[in-house]
Amino acid sequence: METCITCWHLPNHPRWFDEGIRHSLAEIAHAGFTHVNWNPDAGYSYVYAPSETDHIAGMLEEAGLKAWSVHGSHGKNNVSEVGAPHNETRKDFLSPHEWQRQAGLDLIRNRLEFCRRIGSPNVVMHVDLDEAELRTPEGHKSFYDRFHRSFDEIAEDCVRTGVRVAVENLTAAPIERILEMFGELFDRHPPEVAGLCYDCGHAELADPGNFRILEDYGHRLIATHLHDNRSVRDDHLLPHDGNIDWDRLISLISATPYEPPMNFETPYRVYGMGYSLGEAAFYQRAHQRISALEFKLAEVRAQAAAA
Repeated sequence: METCITCWHLPNHPRWFDEGIRHSLAEIAHAGFTHVNWNPDAGYSYVYAPSETDHIAGMLEEAGLKAWSVHGSHGKNNVSEVGAPHNETRKDFLSPHEWQRQAGLDLIRNRLEFCRRIGSPNVVMHVDLDEAELRTPEGHKSFYDRFHRSFDEIAEDCVRTGVRVAVENLTAAPIERILEMFGELFDRHPPEVAGLCYDCGHAELADPGNFRILEDYGHRLIATHLHDNRSVRDDHLLPHDGNIDWDRLISLISATPYEPPMNFETPYRVYGMGYSLGEAAFYQRAHQRISALEFKLAEVRAQAAAA
Protein backbone atom coordinates (compact mmCIF):
# COMPACT_ATOMS: atom_id res chain seq x y z
CA MET A 1 0.00 0.00 0.00
CA GLU A 2 1.51 3.33 -1.09
CA THR A 3 1.26 6.20 1.40
CA CYS A 4 2.36 9.82 1.33
CA ILE A 5 3.04 12.52 3.91
CA THR A 6 4.52 16.01 3.76
CA CYS A 7 8.18 16.67 4.50
CA TRP A 8 8.25 20.06 6.27
CA HIS A 9 10.77 22.85 6.57
CA LEU A 10 11.49 22.73 10.30
CA PRO A 11 14.99 24.13 11.00
CA ASN A 12 15.70 22.01 14.07
CA HIS A 13 19.26 21.07 13.21
CA PRO A 14 22.41 23.19 12.69
CA ARG A 15 22.45 21.88 9.12
CA TRP A 16 18.74 21.36 8.79
CA PHE A 17 18.66 21.31 4.98
CA ASP A 18 20.83 18.22 4.76
CA GLU A 19 21.29 16.39 8.08
CA GLY A 20 17.97 17.65 9.46
CA ILE A 21 15.84 16.86 6.43
CA ARG A 22 17.77 13.63 5.81
CA HIS A 23 16.79 12.56 9.34
CA SER A 24 13.13 13.41 8.70
CA LEU A 25 13.11 11.49 5.42
CA ALA A 26 14.63 8.45 7.13
CA GLU A 27 11.95 8.51 9.84
CA ILE A 28 9.19 8.92 7.24
CA ALA A 29 10.47 5.89 5.35
CA HIS A 30 11.00 3.86 8.54
CA ALA A 31 7.37 4.47 9.51
CA GLY A 32 6.29 2.85 6.23
CA PHE A 33 5.61 5.79 3.92
CA THR A 34 6.55 5.40 0.26
CA HIS A 35 6.11 8.97 -1.00
CA VAL A 36 6.50 12.55 0.18
CA ASN A 37 5.13 15.96 -0.63
CA TRP A 38 8.17 18.27 -0.65
CA ASN A 39 7.25 21.36 1.38
CA PRO A 40 10.57 23.10 2.24
CA ASP A 41 10.66 26.57 0.66
CA ALA A 42 6.90 26.59 0.03
CA GLY A 43 5.98 30.13 -0.89
CA TYR A 44 9.61 31.23 -0.67
CA SER A 45 11.10 33.28 -3.51
CA TYR A 46 14.35 31.31 -3.22
CA VAL A 47 15.52 29.75 -6.51
CA TYR A 48 16.94 26.22 -6.46
CA ALA A 49 20.35 25.79 -8.08
CA PRO A 50 20.97 22.59 -10.08
CA SER A 51 23.40 21.38 -7.40
CA GLU A 52 20.68 21.72 -4.74
CA THR A 53 18.18 19.91 -6.92
CA ASP A 54 20.63 17.03 -7.33
CA HIS A 55 21.28 17.03 -3.56
CA ILE A 56 17.57 16.78 -2.76
CA ALA A 57 17.04 14.05 -5.36
CA GLY A 58 19.90 12.16 -3.77
CA MET A 59 18.41 12.45 -0.28
CA LEU A 60 15.08 11.09 -1.50
CA GLU A 61 16.77 8.21 -3.29
CA GLU A 62 18.89 7.44 -0.22
CA ALA A 63 15.73 7.25 1.92
CA GLY A 64 13.95 5.04 -0.62
CA LEU A 65 11.17 7.60 -1.06
CA LYS A 66 9.47 8.98 -4.17
CA ALA A 67 8.28 12.55 -4.69
CA TRP A 68 4.53 12.73 -5.16
CA SER A 69 4.09 16.49 -5.07
CA VAL A 70 6.04 19.72 -4.53
CA HIS A 71 4.62 22.79 -2.84
CA GLY A 72 5.53 25.58 -5.20
CA SER A 73 5.94 29.26 -4.57
CA HIS A 74 4.10 32.46 -5.40
CA GLY A 75 6.99 34.31 -3.77
CA LYS A 76 5.26 35.81 -0.72
CA ASN A 77 4.95 33.37 2.14
CA ASN A 78 5.26 35.36 5.37
CA VAL A 79 6.20 32.21 7.28
CA SER A 80 9.19 30.97 5.34
CA GLU A 81 10.27 34.11 3.47
CA VAL A 82 13.40 35.99 4.49
CA GLY A 83 12.42 39.06 6.47
CA ALA A 84 9.19 37.59 7.86
CA PRO A 85 6.62 38.74 8.84
CA HIS A 86 6.90 40.99 5.78
CA ASN A 87 5.44 39.53 2.60
CA GLU A 88 7.97 39.18 -0.17
CA THR A 89 6.50 40.17 -3.52
CA ARG A 90 9.46 40.50 -5.88
CA LYS A 91 8.29 37.34 -7.64
CA ASP A 92 4.51 37.09 -7.98
CA PHE A 93 2.91 35.48 -11.04
CA LEU A 94 -0.33 37.39 -10.41
CA SER A 95 1.22 40.83 -9.93
CA PRO A 96 -0.22 43.80 -11.87
CA HIS A 97 3.40 44.89 -12.42
CA GLU A 98 4.68 43.10 -15.50
CA TRP A 99 8.31 42.65 -14.40
CA GLN A 100 7.07 41.15 -11.14
CA ARG A 101 4.62 38.84 -12.90
CA GLN A 102 7.36 37.61 -15.21
CA ALA A 103 9.66 37.04 -12.24
CA GLY A 104 6.88 34.99 -10.66
CA LEU A 105 6.64 32.87 -13.79
CA ASP A 106 10.40 32.32 -13.72
CA LEU A 107 10.03 31.09 -10.13
CA ILE A 108 7.34 28.62 -11.21
CA ARG A 109 9.58 27.44 -14.05
CA ASN A 110 12.32 26.81 -11.51
CA ARG A 111 9.97 24.62 -9.50
CA LEU A 112 8.75 22.80 -12.62
CA GLU A 113 12.34 21.86 -13.41
CA PHE A 114 12.82 20.83 -9.79
CA CYS A 115 9.76 18.57 -10.05
CA ARG A 116 11.04 17.05 -13.27
CA ARG A 117 14.40 16.26 -11.66
CA ILE A 118 13.01 14.60 -8.52
CA GLY A 119 10.11 12.86 -10.30
CA SER A 120 7.15 14.82 -8.92
CA PRO A 121 4.15 14.90 -11.28
CA ASN A 122 2.83 18.24 -10.05
CA VAL A 123 3.68 21.50 -8.33
CA VAL A 124 1.09 22.99 -5.97
CA MET A 125 0.45 26.73 -6.26
CA HIS A 126 -1.48 29.29 -4.23
CA VAL A 127 -3.74 31.82 -5.93
CA ASP A 128 -4.50 34.76 -3.65
CA LEU A 129 -7.95 36.27 -4.22
CA ASP A 130 -8.25 39.92 -3.20
CA GLU A 131 -11.92 40.58 -2.51
CA ALA A 132 -11.43 44.35 -2.69
CA GLU A 133 -10.05 44.05 -6.22
CA LEU A 134 -12.52 41.44 -7.40
CA ARG A 135 -15.53 43.38 -6.14
CA THR A 136 -15.32 45.95 -8.94
CA PRO A 137 -15.84 45.08 -12.63
CA GLU A 138 -12.54 46.76 -13.55
CA GLY A 139 -10.61 44.93 -10.84
CA HIS A 140 -12.25 41.61 -11.69
CA LYS A 141 -11.31 41.97 -15.35
CA SER A 142 -7.75 43.03 -14.52
CA PHE A 143 -7.17 40.11 -12.15
CA TYR A 144 -8.45 37.44 -14.51
CA ASP A 145 -6.60 38.96 -17.45
CA ARG A 146 -3.22 38.45 -15.75
CA PHE A 147 -4.40 35.17 -14.17
CA HIS A 148 -5.13 33.68 -17.60
CA ARG A 149 -2.06 35.20 -19.25
CA SER A 150 0.17 33.63 -16.62
CA PHE A 151 -1.31 30.16 -17.04
CA ASP A 152 -1.18 30.54 -20.84
CA GLU A 153 2.50 31.50 -20.65
CA ILE A 154 3.43 28.62 -18.36
CA ALA A 155 1.56 26.01 -20.42
CA GLU A 156 4.49 25.18 -22.72
CA ASP A 157 6.74 24.64 -19.70
CA CYS A 158 4.22 22.26 -18.14
CA VAL A 159 3.99 20.20 -21.32
CA ARG A 160 7.79 20.21 -21.80
CA THR A 161 8.53 19.02 -18.26
CA GLY A 162 5.47 16.78 -17.93
CA VAL A 163 4.63 18.53 -14.65
CA ARG A 164 1.19 19.98 -13.96
CA VAL A 165 0.26 22.97 -11.81
CA ALA A 166 -2.14 21.97 -9.01
CA VAL A 167 -3.97 25.05 -7.70
CA GLU A 168 -4.78 24.80 -4.00
CA ASN A 169 -7.98 26.11 -2.43
CA LEU A 170 -7.26 28.73 0.25
CA THR A 171 -9.34 30.36 2.98
CA ALA A 172 -9.03 34.14 2.67
CA ALA A 173 -11.81 34.58 0.09
CA PRO A 174 -15.52 33.66 0.31
CA ILE A 175 -16.36 30.20 -1.00
CA GLU A 176 -18.18 31.71 -3.99
CA ARG A 177 -14.98 33.47 -5.08
CA ILE A 178 -13.00 30.25 -4.69
CA LEU A 179 -15.48 28.31 -6.82
CA GLU A 180 -15.46 31.09 -9.41
CA MET A 181 -11.65 30.98 -9.62
CA PHE A 182 -11.60 27.23 -10.24
CA GLY A 183 -14.32 27.63 -12.86
CA GLU A 184 -12.22 30.25 -14.66
CA LEU A 185 -9.13 28.05 -14.43
CA PHE A 186 -10.64 24.82 -15.69
CA ASP A 187 -12.85 26.38 -18.37
CA ARG A 188 -9.78 27.78 -20.16
CA HIS A 189 -6.71 25.75 -19.19
CA PRO A 190 -6.41 22.05 -20.14
CA PRO A 191 -5.75 19.09 -17.81
CA GLU A 192 -2.16 18.71 -18.98
CA VAL A 193 -1.46 22.21 -17.59
CA ALA A 194 -3.65 22.72 -14.51
CA GLY A 195 -5.54 20.69 -11.95
CA LEU A 196 -6.98 20.89 -8.45
CA CYS A 197 -5.05 20.46 -5.21
CA TYR A 198 -7.82 19.85 -2.71
CA ASP A 199 -7.01 21.02 0.82
CA CYS A 200 -9.78 19.63 3.02
CA GLY A 201 -8.71 21.67 6.05
CA HIS A 202 -8.95 24.92 4.08
CA ALA A 203 -12.30 23.83 2.64
CA GLU A 204 -13.65 23.18 6.14
CA LEU A 205 -12.75 26.72 7.18
CA ALA A 206 -14.11 28.37 4.03
CA ASP A 207 -17.30 26.28 3.83
CA PRO A 208 -17.80 24.32 7.10
CA GLY A 209 -19.30 20.88 6.71
CA ASN A 210 -19.40 21.09 2.92
CA PHE A 211 -17.31 19.70 0.06
CA ARG A 212 -18.48 21.90 -2.80
CA ILE A 213 -15.02 22.38 -4.33
CA LEU A 214 -14.48 18.64 -4.55
CA GLU A 215 -18.04 18.01 -5.70
CA ASP A 216 -17.80 20.58 -8.50
CA TYR A 217 -14.20 20.08 -9.60
CA GLY A 218 -13.20 16.60 -8.47
CA HIS A 219 -12.81 15.62 -12.12
CA ARG A 220 -9.65 17.81 -12.16
CA LEU A 221 -8.21 16.52 -8.86
CA ILE A 222 -4.47 15.79 -9.16
CA ALA A 223 -3.11 16.53 -5.66
CA THR A 224 -4.35 16.49 -2.07
CA HIS A 225 -3.46 18.31 1.13
CA LEU A 226 -5.41 16.30 3.68
CA HIS A 227 -5.52 17.13 7.38
CA ASP A 228 -8.11 17.78 10.07
CA ASN A 229 -9.24 20.78 12.10
CA ARG A 230 -11.97 21.88 14.50
CA SER A 231 -13.60 24.29 12.02
CA VAL A 232 -12.06 27.36 13.68
CA ARG A 233 -8.44 27.57 12.53
CA ASP A 234 -6.02 25.79 10.21
CA ASP A 235 -4.86 23.23 12.81
CA HIS A 236 -3.31 20.69 10.40
CA LEU A 237 -4.24 17.76 12.63
CA LEU A 238 -4.10 14.07 11.83
CA PRO A 239 -7.31 12.53 10.45
CA HIS A 240 -10.05 11.97 13.07
CA ASP A 241 -8.63 14.56 15.50
CA GLY A 242 -11.04 17.24 14.26
CA ASN A 243 -14.46 17.77 12.69
CA ILE A 244 -13.99 16.67 9.08
CA ASP A 245 -16.24 13.85 7.85
CA TRP A 246 -13.61 11.43 6.54
CA ASP A 247 -16.11 8.85 5.31
CA ARG A 248 -17.75 11.49 3.12
CA LEU A 249 -14.39 12.84 1.97
CA ILE A 250 -13.03 9.43 0.97
CA SER A 251 -16.28 8.65 -0.82
CA LEU A 252 -15.97 11.84 -2.88
CA ILE A 253 -12.30 11.23 -3.71
CA SER A 254 -13.15 7.67 -4.75
CA ALA A 255 -15.50 9.05 -7.40
CA THR A 256 -12.73 11.14 -9.01
CA PRO A 257 -9.98 9.94 -11.37
CA TYR A 258 -7.38 10.72 -8.68
CA GLU A 259 -4.55 8.19 -8.50
CA PRO A 260 -3.33 7.32 -5.00
CA PRO A 261 -1.51 7.75 -2.77
CA MET A 262 -3.26 10.67 -1.15
CA ASN A 263 -0.95 13.23 0.41
CA PHE A 264 -1.43 14.25 4.05
CA GLU A 265 -0.20 17.58 5.38
CA THR A 266 0.34 17.40 9.14
CA PRO A 267 3.65 18.47 10.75
CA TYR A 268 4.86 16.68 13.85
CA ARG A 269 5.31 20.00 15.70
CA VAL A 270 1.49 20.34 15.87
CA TYR A 271 1.52 17.56 18.46
CA GLY A 272 4.38 19.03 20.47
CA MET A 273 6.74 16.33 19.32
CA GLY A 274 10.33 17.40 19.00
CA TYR A 275 13.22 16.26 16.91
CA SER A 276 14.61 12.71 17.08
CA LEU A 277 12.48 10.20 19.05
CA GLY A 278 9.35 12.36 19.08
CA GLU A 279 9.45 12.74 15.32
CA ALA A 280 9.69 8.99 14.83
CA ALA A 281 6.69 8.37 17.10
CA PHE A 282 4.62 10.91 15.22
CA TYR A 283 5.28 9.41 11.79
CA GLN A 284 4.44 5.94 13.08
CA ARG A 285 1.12 7.20 14.46
CA ALA A 286 0.44 9.11 11.26
CA HIS A 287 1.14 6.06 9.10
CA GLN A 288 -1.40 3.96 10.98
CA ARG A 289 -4.19 6.47 10.38
CA ILE A 290 -3.21 7.28 6.81
CA SER A 291 -2.89 3.62 5.83
CA ALA A 292 -6.40 3.01 7.12
CA LEU A 293 -7.73 5.77 4.85
CA GLU A 294 -5.83 4.44 1.84
CA PHE A 295 -7.38 1.02 2.47
CA LYS A 296 -10.77 2.72 2.80
CA LEU A 297 -10.33 4.44 -0.56
CA ALA A 298 -9.36 1.17 -2.24
CA GLU A 299 -12.32 -0.61 -0.61
CA VAL A 300 -14.86 2.01 -1.68
CA ARG A 301 -13.58 1.92 -5.27
CA ALA A 302 -13.63 -1.88 -5.34
CA GLN A 303 -17.23 -1.92 -4.11
CA ALA A 304 -18.24 0.63 -6.76
CA ALA A 305 -16.55 -1.39 -9.49
CA ALA A 306 -18.33 -4.57 -8.36
CA ALA A 307 -21.75 -2.92 -8.20
